[in-house]
Amino acid sequence: MLSNREERLLVTAHTGCGEAPANTWASFMEVAAMGADVAELDIRITCEEEPVLLHDHSLLLELYDARQLNRMPARARLGPPHREHGLVLLADVVEEAKRRGMKLNLDIKNGESVNPTLRLVKELQAERLVFVTGCTEGIEVDTEGISLLLNAPETADAASDGAFIGRFCERAKQQGYRGINLYYEMCSPAFVKCAHSLDLMVSVYTVDEAVTMRSLMEMGADSITTMMPEQLLRLRRVDERHEA
Repeated sequence: MLSNREERLLVTAHTGCGEAPANTWASFMEVAAMGADVAELDIRITCEEEPVLLHDHSLLLELYDARQLNRMPARARLGPPHREHGLVLLADVVEEAKRRGMKLNLDIKNGESVNPTLRLVKELQAERLVFVTGCTEGIEVDTEGISLLLNAPETADAASDGAFIGRFCERAKQQGYRGINLYYEMCSPAFVKCAHSLDLMVSVYTVDEAVTMRSLMEMGADSITTMMPEQLLRLRRVDERHEA
């Protein structure tokens, strides 16, 4: 049986980690150039249920499709970045990721976006490229092959609460999640040990300090999301040289 664990630490680059604004095509291209394993993206849908890259809710999404939203002046009303950058369809990013052999972390921002996003992943046969974080409730789509990660509530005290850790990891296992997604202050050796004992991968966000990255690597985190992917890549290379 295949393990849910990754063979080595995944470096997940948070959207907007370079010079370009978050959730733009230019930002995705920067992540690709950095050599990160995974690009993290924020996902919402238009009125036509088209998954697009966008963090904040806009009433315009309820009124227009992606083609209409990419016209001025509607596009500019989505926020300052979109005066210069077009709204990006997730379908285009998935196709480029497939071409490059990259993985995607889809941070789905609301319940309405869950099933349209998962349907698109299935239609494009991109199941093996995708991790899903954010909202994962109300799923009606067959998720076979898609890596769903259960998000823990952001409560730092839970890092040392053995009863909570056990219940949360058991819930993830019983509900068919591949792993868990933790705010970095929640991650602890006990949390990682419990998750791994149930063959659950541990994804941690959003970590920018080298000391914290190193600590999480030593705990055995399977994926770290960061605004500083090149720094994390350097740390991983150091570890790999020592292991060689």
